[in-house]
Amino acid sequence: MEDFESKLEKYEARAAKCEEQAREATDATRQDFYEVLARYFRNLANDFKEIIEKRKTA
Repeated sequence: MEDFESKLEKYEARAAKCEEQAREATDATRQDFYEVLARYFRNLANDFKEIIEKRKTA
């Protein structure tokens, strides 16, 4: 379970970093890249949240 929680934290942190980089981007291509990457990491984090919740109720 700790492994899932550490991965959740890691992906949430990466998503936040990419969101910050998207806000700071000076051109549209770079901004789009970081927004897509942030969504990817946010989705991974959400997947791990679901796994953790299912394991807690099982």
